[in-house]
Amino acid sequence: MDTRVSRPALSPHDLVELLNFELAAYEQLSGCHFSSIRPMADPDDAGCNWRDARLQSNHHLDPVERDIVRSVIEQTRQEFNVG
Repeated sequence: MDTRVSRPALSPHDLVELLNFELAAYEQLSGCHFSSIRPMADPDDAGCNWRDARLQSNHHLDPVERDIVRSVIEQTRQEFNVG
């Protein structure tokens, strides 16, 4: 069974902007921002064609902050591809 889901594709710039918009909802991450997307040559089993996003921060992230960043990336990966 094919588990791939069709996702809207955003430009790398727009995808980074969306990730930063989502990240801005978390006050403790106010000194952080995504700067780029790491695309994949082939989509994964779920149909996503990017694996990660580069984060820049003005402080060392604690475990809760790292979990938030991972959650923002994972949720966005489920909804959007890079095009």
